Order: sequence, then structure tokens, then C-alpha cells
Amino acid sequence: MKIITTIIIGYLLSTATALSKDIRVTESKPHLSMEKKQLRSAFVGKWTSKQPTKKGGVKESTINRSVDSRYIIEHKIFDDKSTLIQESREVGIWGVSGGIYFTVFRGWLENGKVSPSDPTDAYNYDAYKIKHVSPNKLVYKNLSSGNEYIYTKVN
Repeated sequence: MKIITTIIIGYLLSTATALSKDIRVTESKPHLSMEKKQLRSAFVGKWTSKQPTKKGGVKESTINRSVDSRYIIEHKIFDDKSTLIQESREVGIWGVSGGIYFTVFRGWLENGKVSPSDPTDAYNYDAYKIKHVSPNKLVYKNLSSGNEYIYTKVN
């Protein structure tokens, strides 16, 4: 009986603690620090990545991020014999907030024209945990797939 009483008291105390947490919010979004503004600016420009795939090939990606939040990315995937097996050019919008880099895929770029994607498809939205930022290197991890991407600045 003592064990059951102890469990019930423990449960009640944990519930009371959870309910007493401060859940108040600020009236408006605070102003961004200079550091957070600089974090976003670090992503602007042309960046490239060349990484091995899990099937033994290579994935090459080049992304150009504009200051107005638009991006164009080109992906090339090569098999283990260095044969190009897939190529795509995509467009979308991007941003950085609270240590997260995010993208919204808007469509494919084909012959200079955009073939729009479905904005209701959750697959077209990605979020990445920013792991490293320097003037010449970006490292971020996709929160859905767990893939970590390493990009270097193109001058």
C-alpha cells in the first residue's frame, strides 16, 4: 500500500510542477540581434557541396541564395562508376530563424521556365539545424532525414 501511495503522491507532485511552469509569452517578437542578422547574411551567395552517397556514388549540389530569399539549386547525382544518373534544377525560397535554416521548394527550372510544385505537399518544406557557419563553410543537418550537408563558398 505504501508503494501505491508513494506513486500517487509522486504523480500529483509532477502534475503540480508541470502546471506551475511559467507559460507567459512576450507581447511581440523581440528585435533581432546583430549576430542573428549576420547569421542569415552568411547564407547569401553561391555555395557548392560534393558528398558521397550511401550507394557509393556522389551527390554534387550548387545553390545560389539571393538576399531577397530566393534560391536556385542544381543537383547532380553520380553512381559508383561516376556516371550521371540524375540531374535537376530547383527554385524556392529560404530563410534562417532561431538556429534553423529552412527552404520552401517552389518548383523545377526547365528550359528557363518554372514548373510549379504543389504548395500543399509537406515534402516541399525542409528545416535544417545549423551546425557551423563561417565565411567559407556551412554545415547543417536536415531535421527529417538526418542528412548532414557541408557547403563551401564559391568565389
